[in-house]
Amino acid sequence: MTVKTEIRDGLHILAMNDGKLNCVTMPMRRSLVLALDAAAADPLCKAVILIGKGRAFSAGADLNEMNSEKALSSPRLHDTVLSIIEDMSVPVVAALHGSALGGGLELALACSYRVAKADTMLGLPEVALGLMPGAGGTQRLPRAIGVEAALNMALSGKLIPAAKAKEGLIDRIIDGDLLEGAVAFAREIASIRPIPRLNDVKIDRNMVSGFLQFSRGVAKMDPRRLPGLIPIIDAVEASITMAPADGGAFEFKSFKKLMNSDESQPFRYAFLAERATASISGVDPKTARPVLKVAIIGAGTMGSGIAIALAQAGIEVQILDLNPDALQRGLSHCRNTWDRSVSKGKLTQAKRDRFVASVEGVESYDQIADCDLVIEAVVEQMSVKKDVFSSLDAVMKKGAVLATNTSSLNVDEIAASTMRPEDVVGLHFFSPANIMQLLEIVRGKETADDVLATSLALAKRIGKVPVVAGVCDGFIGNRMIDSYLAQAMYLLEEGATPSQVDLALEKWGMAMGPFRMSDVVGNDVPWDGRKHRRAANPELKSPVIADEVCERGWFGQKTGLGWYKYVPGARKPAPNPELSAVMEAVSAKLSLHRRRISDEEIVHRCIFALVNEGAAILAEGYAQRGSDIDIAYLFGYGFPRFRGGPMFFADSFGLFRMIREMKKFAANPHGNPEFWTPHPLLQGLSDSENDISKHKVQS
Repeated sequence: MTVKTEIRDGLHILAMNDGKLNCVTMPMRRSLVLALDAAAADPLCKAVILIGKGRAFSAGADLNEMNSEKALSSPRLHDTVLSIIEDMSVPVVAALHGSALGGGLELALACSYRVAKADTMLGLPEVALGLMPGAGGTQRLPRAIGVEAALNMALSGKLIPAAKAKEGLIDRIIDGDLLEGAVAFAREIASIRPIPRLNDVKIDRNMVSGFLQFSRGVAKMDPRRLPGLIPIIDAVEASITMAPADGGAFEFKSFKKLMNSDESQPFRYAFLAERATASISGVDPKTARPVLKVAIIGAGTMGSGIAIALAQAGIEVQILDLNPDALQRGLSHCRNTWDRSVSKGKLTQAKRDRFVASVEGVESYDQIADCDLVIEAVVEQMSVKKDVFSSLDAVMKKGAVLATNTSSLNVDEIAASTMRPEDVVGLHFFSPANIMQLLEIVRGKETADDVLATSLALAKRIGKVPVVAGVCDGFIGNRMIDSYLAQAMYLLEEGATPSQVDLALEKWGMAMGPFRMSDVVGNDVPWDGRKHRRAANPELKSPVIADEVCERGWFGQKTGLGWYKYVPGARKPAPNPELSAVMEAVSAKLSLHRRRISDEEIVHRCIFALVNEGAAILAEGYAQRGSDIDIAYLFGYGFPRFRGGPMFFADSFGLFRMIREMKKFAANPHGNPEFWTPHPLLQGLSDSENDISKHKVQS
């Protein structure tokens, strides 16, 4: 049984305990019904207390169950469990701790009263999963806290602590032991009649219609394209215009339609895929080495950004830079970042002071010898990194993890410069490191399993989403982005313009087009990579236009000219007035007649390039799962969540259909036609009618 009953002097205490987060799964729903029925049949029952054991009251629905027939099997939450609670002849008190989310909060809203620990997180996060509340959330919450507050809560999906909840949601904050506080509260209210029910509350209709209309307008412009926004507004309106039973039925019908829609699937897929990234075959999380103190080599933008992320997680940090001026600039960057947060009200002065005190600048390798982990964040040159790791090998204590922040260099070659390659791992942070959520963890051929476990634990601790990659040029993200950028530039040589390519892909959903992105990163960065790869492979084919731009010193925002022109003070970049002549000259040099290119061709060539390269990465074993690739792109490269990631999009588009179009691209003598041969893995999955997003490399 997942619900156990304790009886204290007429109080039935129903404790949910599934050993996890007390999700309202079918077994939990059945146990709740049996326990409630037993309480209802007890003539001595004075009140019921519903509490959750473990880390939470209830985290709501189990998304794995939601993808099965059990999701809507009897007894259902919305029309059975909650109806039983509301029909009880004695009051039911929900005692909340940890979190009460989604169906968990809806369960609490059906109870007569709600008491909570002050730090209990409350929310209806379904909208972020491509869904909407389906068990009365849009009906009872407006009756509890008002239409505007309820709608804002449901549309944002944000969580709030119980101590800051709007009046009407929580009846009492419990300072001491939650159960004892709930028992005392239940005794106080046990004889009060009538028993309060939120569905009996009348909603004030004044000014509501205008607010609902305004909300619809905002929702239609939302760039996230969350499919639940409008249905939530409609359901809240139903709570005003319909009887409670009819409004509840309307909400559930909308929920069920949304759950089965194509638009909802990418969001739920991404949620589950994100949680799968930390599960690595053969790696036991319990073997992670303790990390209390971390050293960072290099006080530049990346190094100081990493320091900020670590300090904010309560980790002691030392920044080492042999250049005293650079070190002071890095420390100032940390302080200034926190000062800005204080000035905006996002950070208290006390926390700011604690963060500043936890970051120390040092100028000698000997000073970092006792650190548990060191992260190298120096210039992206192999010789420099090897020198750093040789120095680290000489001073770092036994068992220290040695990490490199390289974005593309060979981690195994870096590890070979030490006598402890098993302690070396890649920790590729994305800039700005204190903001970007993706952390690409690069597993070398000799990286120890406990080092990988340590890296995964660190990612969780500092709030990053980890994706484990193998050692190859560019790892997962940058290896794929090279193919994406190459197609974008081939399109320029054939007749497109940077703004056309960027706008087409941004309209499709990418956060930033490839040419805007290149100018932000710096066009010299991929240029250095191309030169490095050409030295290793002189036959390597790449777009001519990219080198032409770099040879003119047009490195992007840093130089004022790139694919665009950057004018100080202007919010948007302007066209580079000299680029058109360069593009025409390159096309003529390549004997290409510049043609009109459709937005569809732009999107398909760039996105399909990601998919084909991703298939190669999977087949070669550099990513463990197709879904890991998707998470890398959702959190590190601005891929639209409503499309699920490049691999999920490929499955949605249809592998057979995609391969057919790729073969058409191969007929174009320009744009590296050899690349458009569908990777054998992609072809094989298409032939077997399997999904690439679900493909997992066998260990």
